[in-house]
Amino acid sequence: MSNNEIDNDLSEGPHLEVELVESLDKMKLMQLCEVTWEAISVGESFNWLTPPEEKVLESYWKGVVLVPERSLFLPKLDGQIAGSCQLIRPPISNEVGAFRAEVANFFLAPWARNYGLAKKMISRVQDYAIVHDCRSLDMAVRSDQLAAISICEWLGMKKWGTKKRFAYVNNQFLSGYYYSKDLD
Repeated sequence: MSNNEIDNDLSEGPHLEVELVESLDKMKLMQLCEVTWEAISVGESFNWLTPPEEKVLESYWKGVVLVPERSLFLPKLDGQIAGSCQLIRPPISNEVGAFRAEVANFFLAPWARNYGLAKKMISRVQDYAIVHDCRSLDMAVRSDQLAAISICEWLGMKKWGTKKRFAYVNNQFLSGYYYSKDLD
């Protein structure tokens, strides 16, 4: 390999992709649980404060892919699962709210940050929502989740509300912000 080929390989950077999954094989489930534990352990994941037991986390992820109204997106960095994001649509019984969707449980493992993967993931989720006739996209974010807040704002979401008692972390209440974006 020549020096130019080596330089080209290095300049290309990591390979980023976002996969929509409908099932989880053992390898994906193992990788997803691992990045979830990593994110929880640094306080950057969704609703868990401490990593749950392996079986609990596996059951959670297996359940996510079974729910028809949930779409699971897995961002990958050089082929390795690096986080997750869910798009949640209202149940079929909610015809009046069928136009909207919610972004939930959006996180990246610490080692996958600062590559543009979060923006790629949230853009993919928004594109999917548009194709599936969602006309409004919502997201709720804890006030200490600065990276998620910046992604909401980068995507063009507007903060429409604040809830003072949104989460209880380290024996104190944290506020949360509600964001929304019209997609039509």
